[in-house]
Amino acid sequence: LKLLAEGAAALAVFKLVSLIPSPPRTEIVRPPGAVEEEYFDRLCVRCGTCLEVCPTNAIVLADFSDGIEAVSTPKIEPTVGPCEFFRGRCEDIMRCSRFCPTGALQLVEREEVKIGTVEFSSDRCLAYMGKECVVCNEVCPVHGANTITSDLKPVFHGEKCVGCGICVHSCPAQPKALTLRSKGAKRARWLR
Repeated sequence: LKLLAEGAAALAVFKLVSLIPSPPRTEIVRPPGAVEEEYFDRLCVRCGTCLEVCPTNAIVLADFSDGIEAVSTPKIEPTVGPCEFFRGRCEDIMRCSRFCPTGALQLVEREEVKIGTVEFSSDRCLAYMGKECVVCNEVCPVHGANTITSDLKPVFHGEKCVGCGICVHSCPAQPKALTLRSKGAKRARWLR
């Protein structure tokens, strides 16, 4: 009876918390093959398998700043590690999608993946501060996503960027001149 009362009290607290307006949800950069967000939150059981199989540790858990519905779901954090689906250890098989037990992450063709777009802040870029740096261009695996001007300054082309975050991870500026956003992300369709 005590256990039943504690369960009822916990449910009441969760119901009250759900009535409290939460801040607008941020756009989360999900791993490759993620289904549409409305289904992702329902399908992901927060098992952590994708984190375990990610060779670069780019997949981390969302926290309360990402919205209460997203807590403990996987997201890409390129400052920790880049996502190597386009070039690297996962280009042959996207491990996170391959081992997802629920279908929240689907196996898709590499050419169909766009997990986001890099946002560039020239005021933080070493090249724009007069220093020699073209690291972002040297590490970018996508031809034409990042070009260098004649005066050795990077120019980003969001329509070609796949969102792997290799440039973000490698950027030596502190704070980073690059931020990975979910803008333009392609999501896998969940078959209802």
